[in-house]
Amino acid sequence: MTDPTHYVHGRTDDREIARLEKQGDWTASFTFDQFDASPGMRVLDLATGVGAMSVRLQRRFPGTSVIGVDLSAQQLAASKKNHPEVPIARADATRLPFADSTFDRVHCSWLLEHVPDPAAVLREVHRVLKPSGSCQFIEVDNASYRITPSFEEVDVTMRALNAAQARAGGNPLVGEVLHRYFQIAGFRRFTLEPIVLHATAKTPEFMKRFIDEFAEILEGLDESLGADLMPTVLKAAQQLRSVANLPNGEMRYVPVLAKGWK
Repeated sequence: MTDPTHYVHGRTDDREIARLEKQGDWTASFTFDQFDASPGMRVLDLATGVGAMSVRLQRRFPGTSVIGVDLSAQQLAASKKNHPEVPIARADATRLPFADSTFDRVHCSWLLEHVPDPAAVLREVHRVLKPSGSCQFIEVDNASYRITPSFEEVDVTMRALNAAQARAGGNPLVGEVLHRYFQIAGFRRFTLEPIVLHATAKTPEFMKRFIDEFAEILEGLDESLGADLMPTVLKAAQQLRSVANLPNGEMRYVPVLAKGWK
């Protein structure tokens, strides 16, 4: 996993914990229908962070044995406090502390965008999966981001976010090259599915959740982007939220859902 000190979203304070819990609900709403796990299966939630996805996996797939793994001690402390029912372990995703063929399923959301070597992570996932096992990743492609009407401050902020992520060793366009990493990691069978998230005035509830997700990401970039840019960033977040009230407002983003079978 990426070094937590270079994590583009900053420290694990109360604001960030709340954002990640809210993001857990949002992400699960369009990814859990694609995930399958039966009672008795062992499930690894990779990059579990504050435990938001692990606990949701437990609730959605009762009878499974879920364990969360992350490199950040701060985030795992929050998981232990808020979700003590979820077993956790601290580990680097490229050196997992599990034997070969341990898990029936591996679940992961929004990790590969942050790491310098996604193929190394996927090789470890392939190693710990049972011969009949499968993994599911949801990953970003920031090039797909569109908002109508457009705002200069939003464009500046998104470019700054992408640059900060690249400086930290990640790739905000990782969704575009996932096929290459799955091949390098040894997955002979995998699928990549674009998940089109599109909100308009005709879908007001989804529009608000969608915009809040992105606005809260921007508002938490003060540590990564610095004080000088924050007035622009905060204005960008405000502009995003204004789109939800416009009759011609529109927002589109296309992350990639990747599934691999051992």
